[in-house]
Amino acid sequence: MSDDVQFVEVDSVVIQNQLISDFESILGETLYPGDERRIFLLQLVPLIVGLKNDINNTGKQNLLRYASGAVLDALGDFYDTIRLPAQKSSVTLRFTLSSIQAASVTVPQGTRVTPDGIIYFSTTSDLVIAAGQTTGDITAESIESGVKYNGFVPGQIKNIVDPVAYVASVTNIDESSGGADVEDDESYRERIRLAPESYSVAGPEGAYVYWAKTADSTIADVSITSPTPGVVKIVPLLVEGGIPNQAILDKVYESCNATTRRPLTDNVQVAAPTQVTYNIELIYYISTLRQADEVSIKKAVEDPGGAIDQYIIWQREKLGRAINPDELRYKIMQTMASRIVLTSPQYLILNTDEVAVPGTVTITYGGLE
Repeated sequence: MSDDVQFVEVDSVVIQNQLISDFESILGETLYPGDERRIFLLQLVPLIVGLKNDINNTGKQNLLRYASGAVLDALGDFYDTIRLPAQKSSVTLRFTLSSIQAASVTVPQGTRVTPDGIIYFSTTSDLVIAAGQTTGDITAESIESGVKYNGFVPGQIKNIVDPVAYVASVTNIDESSGGADVEDDESYRERIRLAPESYSVAGPEGAYVYWAKTADSTIADVSITSPTPGVVKIVPLLVEGGIPNQAILDKVYESCNATTRRPLTDNVQVAAPTQVTYNIELIYYISTLRQADEVSIKKAVEDPGGAIDQYIIWQREKLGRAINPDELRYKIMQTMASRIVLTSPQYLILNTDEVAVPGTVTITYGGLE
């Protein structure tokens, strides 16, 4: 089906001509440009076009390819596939006492900490630091759901909001992760397409992909292989090439290893992608004919979100995507650079469980030529 599928005609010119033609046929006379009846009909055209666009959009919302929002949720109901809800981020906190105490110290459930006074995490259970000990570790969750709570590296979450007697400091000892926004339409649409595969318990690849993506809304791509007979290796990749931590790998395992979802003889294994590092080294030039645009072109190539960043994201957002220098050339040339001398990367085919990640990035502007 074409991407521009239409259930009704929405071209204003076609509608206008048809409207005038129909009235002329009914009246048995010609409506010339100055005819007030023709002028009245022309005033109705925008309204008719708007109504037909609404009709067209309503029809398209019945198709999985075009459905969105609540309509897409309703289509998902037919396949027993619901939109994945937002999820909270989790992190491990280490509380440290001011000194050894003769009795145990309890850090109550719900004790809040923050990295910046804006984002908050709270402990999920009571933490008891036994007498004679000075530290204790406990899991904490973000107060709210969302991806913005991810990515706080060890040592960043260190401000206590709710003071506890004898506790001198707190810090996270691992990176916060697992937070997710409500599943977006494109990801949800893809899972609905895969849903029929999930009905089989014979072990088809599509079924494992479906259940792996169902485990967490941050999973963007999945590789399914069988390295040895009876073994099913599942490798998930997160949005924008994120590498899943153990918590997400465990969720994928639990989702795919259920006895109602896999053949009895399948040995399910879940692993993070193998990262293949590549370097970027190049010199680019700008034509003297575009000297007036020199500054804007340089920004389009090198600034955050520019051609280099776009290539890095493109390269790592899919498992098994070959390291392709031609794609890098293409993205830079789109900025109106005139010439590129590319030293690296070199073309390299990856396995389906591998993902390309950048190493050193050296971009040199060669000047006008």
